[in-house]
Amino acid sequence: MEKYHRTILRITLTFLLISFGGVLLALAQSEYRHSLNGEWSFKTDLYNQGEKENWYQSEVDLAGWDEMEVPGNWDVKNEYADYVGKAWYTHDFNVNESWENKNVRIYFESVYNDAQLWINGKKVGEHHVGFLPFWFDINSYLKFGERNRITLQVDNTFKRGAIWNWGGIRRPVWLEVTEPVRLEYQHITAMPDLEQGTAEVSIKAKISNLSEQAQTVNLLASVLKDGRQIWKGDALTVSLSPDSEEEVNMSFSMTEEQLQLWHFNHPELYFCQLILQQDNKSIHRLTDRFGVRKIEVKGETLLLNGEAIRSVGFNLVPEDRTTGNALPLWRIRQDVDMMKSLGANMARLSHLPLPKDFLDYLDEKGIMTFEEVSLWGKDEMVDPEHPLPQYWLDKMVEVKYNHPSVIGWSIGNEIGFVDRNPKVMEYVEGAIQRAKALDPTRLAIYVSHSASAQEDDPVKYADMIMFNSYGAWGARAEKVNQLHPGKPIFMAEYGHNLNDENLNEAHIEAAEMLDEFRGKEYMAGVSLWTFNDYRSFWKANESWTTPPSQNRTWGVVDVFRQKKRPHYAFKREYAPVKDMTVKMNGNEVTVSIMPRNRLDIPAYTLRDYTLVWKLVQKSGEVVEGGIIGLPEIKPDGSLLHRGFSWEEGDQSAFGLRVELLDPQSYSVRDTTIYFAAPETPEIRIVHTADEEARVVFTPVEGASGYKIVYGKDGLDQESPLTINDYMDIQNLDKLARYQFAVVAVNNAGESEASTAVQAQLDEDELPPIIRATIPFDDHFFIGYSVDRLDYMYEIEYGTEPGEYSQRIGLRNVGVCQLPNLVPGETYYYRMRSRKQWGFASEWTHEVEVKLKGGEEKESIALQGVLRDADQAVLVFEPEDRAVGYLVSYREKNKRDWSTKALNASQIRHILIPELKKNKAYTFTLEALFEQQPLTQDTDALGK
Repeated sequence: MEKYHRTILRITLTFLLISFGGVLLALAQSEYRHSLNGEWSFKTDLYNQGEKENWYQSEVDLAGWDEMEVPGNWDVKNEYADYVGKAWYTHDFNVNESWENKNVRIYFESVYNDAQLWINGKKVGEHHVGFLPFWFDINSYLKFGERNRITLQVDNTFKRGAIWNWGGIRRPVWLEVTEPVRLEYQHITAMPDLEQGTAEVSIKAKISNLSEQAQTVNLLASVLKDGRQIWKGDALTVSLSPDSEEEVNMSFSMTEEQLQLWHFNHPELYFCQLILQQDNKSIHRLTDRFGVRKIEVKGETLLLNGEAIRSVGFNLVPEDRTTGNALPLWRIRQDVDMMKSLGANMARLSHLPLPKDFLDYLDEKGIMTFEEVSLWGKDEMVDPEHPLPQYWLDKMVEVKYNHPSVIGWSIGNEIGFVDRNPKVMEYVEGAIQRAKALDPTRLAIYVSHSASAQEDDPVKYADMIMFNSYGAWGARAEKVNQLHPGKPIFMAEYGHNLNDENLNEAHIEAAEMLDEFRGKEYMAGVSLWTFNDYRSFWKANESWTTPPSQNRTWGVVDVFRQKKRPHYAFKREYAPVKDMTVKMNGNEVTVSIMPRNRLDIPAYTLRDYTLVWKLVQKSGEVVEGGIIGLPEIKPDGSLLHRGFSWEEGDQSAFGLRVELLDPQSYSVRDTTIYFAAPETPEIRIVHTADEEARVVFTPVEGASGYKIVYGKDGLDQESPLTINDYMDIQNLDKLARYQFAVVAVNNAGESEASTAVQAQLDEDELPPIIRATIPFDDHFFIGYSVDRLDYMYEIEYGTEPGEYSQRIGLRNVGVCQLPNLVPGETYYYRMRSRKQWGFASEWTHEVEVKLKGGEEKESIALQGVLRDADQAVLVFEPEDRAVGYLVSYREKNKRDWSTKALNASQIRHILIPELKKNKAYTFTLEALFEQQPLTQDTDALGK
């Protein structure tokens, strides 16, 4: 057995707070943008009085209007949680006098769904696609050097399928101030020659002249990789007539030395910068990223860069119950990071076109996706003559063209039955042709649920078959292949029934479903419906009806991104290796990795994967560990063995954790072997009803589950294991007296039972289950269980334990918000429900919640640094809502620092390459938020 022996010094933690001051936001905004985000005045319009009463006029009195955050959704506020209809936003802003000779454009990244815009009382225009950006040039509506008013009427009535129709200005808004001659967009097409190792890159730029005079400009173009310019084009002179547009084309050849292909495991990106010059001065610049990759279909095989891939992923409903579908950057990055750690590399991320920030991050992290025109089911827009789907497709391609993560355009979902959509064949054929004319470099598809039931299905027009199935998975895939042979099948949606909001009771048949797809030549991959639970009120048959909490439970995580049991099942089934076993013999360990089969799902070649091993304490601190590089692993490869050992004598380790890291340091398979049972947990409270009790307890480190031991005369009964911090014990003897204790369990054994608590069953009602408490700066959200017999909910809260100065009652289901609080303050709350007959339940246990903001900052949970000759891996606990991390490092006692920036949120390892052997280094880790990083230092010595 090959031996690997790496050590880690014990770490000394030094905390250093550094003011960051919103650098991330500043970097995200272009030099021409002037943000209009913030608090806007807001008013609902249930009876459609706004236009009749001229609410768009500048002199409208805003007294009595509410305030609403932009970007955001009105549905996250208690008062408007279920509001459907029209609502009005208005906002006053200053217009600089110097802008009068510029072009001023107002840009809305997304408003759901129907929007009408007025400026200073004049109608500017309207837009009717809630997931795409829109903009207007507004010089003629502005008062320069004065205060101006924007008014927007928003209507969220439009919806598709079982998703929630979140209302509002859901994405950022800004003014874009440029010269009258400006760049509108650039489309970058990069086609690799896989045999030669080169690529041809073409750039199409659109330039507009928004003035009334003819203009002549020069266009400069350059391409950069990793900060280094690899190409600079000759200046092009462009002449434009008044009020006109011109397209300009440029191209160059990328050499073998310059070419790095984009791949889901190695998402290499280039920057292309265009500069417009006039009179030797730069008047406008535009920078976009792109990747070089080749996606193609050959027979029944899907290839990426010439290699067959069989991919896995999740449909994502891009929302949560605390930020709606506004999608702040931290939510985007958390979701993508969690999916990457589950092995995801390809998915149609549901039916909703994603904003630029989301696609940017998919580009960076490597999840291939299909952007979709959101037609669904029986739909009057399934018509080749209907203008809206054409506009939707055209705009989608225009604004998303440069994203390498987008490998195809979808023109609709589950629209294929002719009896429901009589013009579907003509629509799909025409829309597919339109997509390929707009962009011949990507796949053009539609998503079918009818291809297994009809031989003449619109799927015949698509480049590959995207199919949805909720049962009989293998049989339906076989039938699709029989009826429509010669194309790969990607299961765009698969599932069975809703699972559960209860993290412990949720179940999805992961292995059963995937085994039905495996072994079939024509299968290109699968995408589960869904990654996350999402808000809905959809009602269908019993197993498909949304619970009364409005949390639709398809996900492997809940609406608060807490992991359900299926999360762990899919981590095993989606792992890029078939199995990973860890065998210990004292301090000698052997790790065996079994590659996937060629026809397995997933199946692809693994390059630049590593193993990391860590001896960890109960606190998570690393005692000792190491890094093991792995060779290329191909499907159908041989069993791979790697070994390591550690120095005997240190008895502080609580367990051994071995993880398989992908090239971006996401942990995609892991095993933990505990050396000791967990500590004993404590019971917080026991709630009782006439034949039932709920035991709420405090979790402990190192526990993989918990059980309740209980009985009337002794602890002679026990519950099944749970991953929750509570357990409902049912079918007890009515009104009897019981005692309860809790036991923590891991693979080393069981803890001692906690001190037993006596409880008398009674006629009380059990309170709601507190599922989650989510703090923000000046408010927090409570997620709670909902019973069909609940009438309303009452919450008491205050800033001292057991002392509640505030009390509210509301009927919001599943989630509510407690607003208008003090940033940085600690609050305590409890809640109860009132039933339909008026009786109140017991109060829940008291919950403590520390708000974000204020002067005090949290510390990073840095756990250790692993060294392996010329590289290191930083091990840490990720910060909630971080959007990135910055590592600074230097040789110990040296002056000059090197830095490595990582755009990530939920990641636990950062690899630092190219260190000097046998040299000690100091590492500083900063977690980057939109306002403030946190810093921590540690030293590590290379061996």
